[in-house]
Amino acid sequence: MKTKFFIITLLALLSGTIAYAQRVILPVDWKELKKVVSDEPELVKSLVERLTATKLDSTLTYNDRIIAFYGQALLSNNEEDSIVRDMTKLYNNGQYYESFEKAQDAIQINPLNIQALYTSAMAISEMNEKGDTSHTIAEGQIFNNIVMRIFNTIAYTGYGTKENPFYITKVSDEYAFMRYYLDLWEYGTQSLEGTCDVFELSETSKYYQEPKIYFDATLPLESIMKALGEL
Repeated sequence: MKTKFFIITLLALLSGTIAYAQRVILPVDWKELKKVVSDEPELVKSLVERLTATKLDSTLTYNDRIIAFYGQALLSNNEEDSIVRDMTKLYNNGQYYESFEKAQDAIQINPLNIQALYTSAMAISEMNEKGDTSHTIAEGQIFNNIVMRIFNTIAYTGYGTKENPFYITKVSDEYAFMRYYLDLWEYGTQSLEGTCDVFELSETSKYYQEPKIYFDATLPLESIMKALGEL
């Protein structure tokens, strides 16, 4: 869904933000994060509230953002996934208002679900184009801003290389990050190397010039293993 609403915002917000060689990265320590989530779930929830505030808390560090985004994924434990699937079907059928409502249900469970957030923004844009102003573009921009904060957080976890992959919470995060943050839309083969999803890229962009991009898929792999009864 290469929606102009998202692309325009991406270009406006991304200019000059990705200078990988000059950036300190903060890889996700899953063992430590799981301990934080177990011992201090209210801390995670408070950081999520700050990350999703209409006006971003300028005192929120990138370590705080990582605890919020990845910690919330552990807390939510994919409970919103079936709602997100219904939301996507509604959006693809052009039922934008209903899709927006489903997105809000998913956000109630996981306030940092990327698919639910960006679908909220795009559904509002589509509704407004069709004359339905029950939700304003300004409201859509809030969802969009939260998504961009999450993308910025993912960007700080790695470089996209084998040695320093980007960390994600769901496979869908990979596609959203590539498309809406790195402006990468054409992929060749996809493979699994250890715990990393690897994409051979058919194109590069202003924001990413490497031939491959690596994502640490530890969390979605764990979810699959649990579903299969192997964990």
